[in-house]
Amino acid sequence: MSERPLTPASSGIRGAWISISYLAVWAYLLYGIGSATPYLRADLHLSDFEAGLHASALAVGVLAAGFSADAIARVIRPGGLFDLSVASIVAGVVLLVLAPFLAVSLAGACLLGLGGGTLGTQVNVHLVRSGGDDSRRLMGQANAIAMITAAAAPLAIGLAASGYNAWRAALILPIMAFLALTALRPRESSPSRPVRVPRARLPTAYWFVWLLLVLGVSIEFSFVFWSSTIVGKRTGVSDADATLLASLFMAGMFVGRAAIGRGFGGRRSPRLILSAGLGMAMLGASLVCISTMPAVSALGLFLGGLGTAALWPVGLTVAFASSPGAQLEASARATLASGVAVLVAPSALGLASDAVGVVSAWLIIIALGAGALAVLAMTPRPPAGSPAPENAPQLS
Repeated sequence: MSERPLTPASSGIRGAWISISYLAVWAYLLYGIGSATPYLRADLHLSDFEAGLHASALAVGVLAAGFSADAIARVIRPGGLFDLSVASIVAGVVLLVLAPFLAVSLAGACLLGLGGGTLGTQVNVHLVRSGGDDSRRLMGQANAIAMITAAAAPLAIGLAASGYNAWRAALILPIMAFLALTALRPRESSPSRPVRVPRARLPTAYWFVWLLLVLGVSIEFSFVFWSSTIVGKRTGVSDADATLLASLFMAGMFVGRAAIGRGFGGRRSPRLILSAGLGMAMLGASLVCISTMPAVSALGLFLGGLGTAALWPVGLTVAFASSPGAQLEASARATLASGVAVLVAPSALGLASDAVGVVSAWLIIIALGAGALAVLAMTPRPPAGSPAPENAPQLS
């Protein structure tokens, strides 16, 4: 029997749904930028290369957040990291939708990545602390909800563009959501001066998990960027049908994260869940690689999404467990891991595709899964039952 979903009332989590909502709106923007890029390219008369630079600029912003979020949080007032994140996101979106030329739109994409990455850093810390022993479930729920908004972004932008050529409106609406969430976010009493929290050292075990996160996000975004291409090549279906089939990967991701949020596998070791997820992702990637039948490709994509679903939320809980005295630093470096993966993996697969063809290049995903299994096997087990430091920055 499945367990009831976590709710603020049932778990005593003050402000948990605000954090989840922040994550959901950020997911909408993260996936929406890719859908908005063709319209931005047309309006600014950009080349394909210039349009593609927006994804790189966004990833650079996420990387910067991974390097700096914890340092900023140590010297500003409690809750200030949320406010700075929202300000950066709002500025980034405004620059994107009002950009008169490429340099401005690239600056907007970078600011968006910086704000979103910093926001994700703080949200992850808050969710793991709020969830306690149920943090895996809470992370699963948060990421499942984020999958819904991420999937809604291309639809909303497409409808706005086709109906009224108002694709910018679909990006401005999240700004209003962020401002509303910031106004509603619970405030706690805090000292008039910022609380200085010393830098904590991340243990060796954390860096094994960090590499696991890099590999897991690399698998996810390689699927996201390239699955429609390989399905079209292998099965011969139209571009529209290939894109439709590729959406099954996202469907599998949603099902997997929703299951984690419902408590599925709650009694199982996180390592076992990660191992099973990696195995299923590799199986799905293998089916996509060898199949010339759309139905088999569809199954492979769904299985790939189902397996990949666990890698980020469960990997994060392992990362936090490995560094109980340095949770903010752990979250910031996890953001860095995602930025590295998003910046490098799809581009590397694209370069390999140009050199040897997309079918042969697809084997990189299977190699990433095998590497992640090896890293997981070598990861030292974290100490159990170590509480988070009481003076770490909190959501406020």
